[in-house]
Amino acid sequence: MTRKEKREIISENNFFGEFLIIKNHFFKKLFEQLKNVKDIRQIGKVIYTPDILLFTMIMKNCCSITTMNEMKNEFNTNNSVENIAKAMDYEELENLPHYDTINNFLKKLENYQLEKIRKYMIKELLKKRSLEHYRYNNKYWTIAIDATGMFSFNKKHCEHCLKRTFKNKETGEIERVEYYHNVLEAKLIIGDMVFSIETEFIENEHEDIEKQDCELKAFSRLAKRLKKEYPKLPICILGDSLYACDRTFEICKENRWKYILRFKEGSIPSIAKEFKTIQKIEPKELKIEQKLERVEITKLYKYVNEIDYCNKKINIVECKEQILNKKDGKETENTFVFITDIEISEKKVEKIVAAGRSRWKIENEAFNNQKNISYDIEHACCLDYNAMKNHYLLIQIADILKQLFEKGVKVLRILKLGKKEISSILKDHLRQVPLIIEDISTGRIQIRDL
Repeated sequence: MTRKEKREIISENNFFGEFLIIKNHFFKKLFEQLKNVKDIRQIGKVIYTPDILLFTMIMKNCCSITTMNEMKNEFNTNNSVENIAKAMDYEELENLPHYDTINNFLKKLENYQLEKIRKYMIKELLKKRSLEHYRYNNKYWTIAIDATGMFSFNKKHCEHCLKRTFKNKETGEIERVEYYHNVLEAKLIIGDMVFSIETEFIENEHEDIEKQDCELKAFSRLAKRLKKEYPKLPICILGDSLYACDRTFEICKENRWKYILRFKEGSIPSIAKEFKTIQKIEPKELKIEQKLERVEITKLYKYVNEIDYCNKKINIVECKEQILNKKDGKETENTFVFITDIEISEKKVEKIVAAGRSRWKIENEAFNNQKNISYDIEHACCLDYNAMKNHYLLIQIADILKQLFEKGVKVLRILKLGKKEISSILKDHLRQVPLIIEDISTGRIQIRDL
């Protein structure tokens, strides 16, 4: 497809309208949810209702606008104001809210109000029969767990900051102190899409605490909330080697969840030793070869079931993957080891490893995209800690909509545009192309892997 053909296709479509079609198809009551957010501002002084404030922020994020000042400038067009007013069924809207108004609102907004909106969205998605085939073994929804950094400061930001001290290796003297905020995410993996389903901020209760908060402590808290919010949801937890420990095993057992976790010898040496010993005595292996146009892939699976550990039965699988490049003859080799409570067999081994390896999507499709491509989550749009958390949660809500927009609009699949290009087009059409409400219909939406 030529550049001219792409331009013509883009000009023939209204992508803000397409965005609203996606919103209406998956989340018909989203605006109602936004409007029902508890507002503790003084009634007589309120100009903008919560739904306008929050949807303005959602569109800021979906358009990959990273700063509040940039949002103010980009959305300061008649079409931006009129399009958002039409989308939300407001007869008259003179301006979109100023970022100070939004931040003052987010400073006082309780985080659980936004978590309720995300929960509504996730539950609506789980109802969709079109997503059922993404379950592991036609039963379990795979949820990847991982932490990432949000903000860092040279000086103490607030009493909830985590603290890291850097010392000179030779003298032992303190060179600098870093204060930072991290967050633990539970991401629902739906093919190539990764949706935030639960968030736990890693934070100290107060500045004088003896032992800092950490990722595993946060996981215990996150797991309780995840079970409370989705008590009957069949879940398979995916995690890196940090989670290959008894704490995780116990949490999954109590909640009746399955788990597939990356495993390193240093995590639990006794299990690693027993795996090697049993493999020598009673080897269980499966070799699979694939001959493709450009590469030849050989995978050797080795696995052992029912290794005893702390009154539990643990299963381990190792996958050695060799990739031969036919063009240059170069060969690469990778080894992946996973620990799981799912019984491993020749029929299951490939799916177990594939599910375990899909954990990397939380790092690439989720964290890398949110930091370096679409949202710049490390940029603080407000220095108030509560507002910072609400900004982060709004990004997670926007990201659900954005991913469905990217996958659900047929024209975007044909154009094969990058995430930044899609955001730019959405922004341009919101700012410049008048919205015709009659064109927004809830036609059939089809989500596909690209």
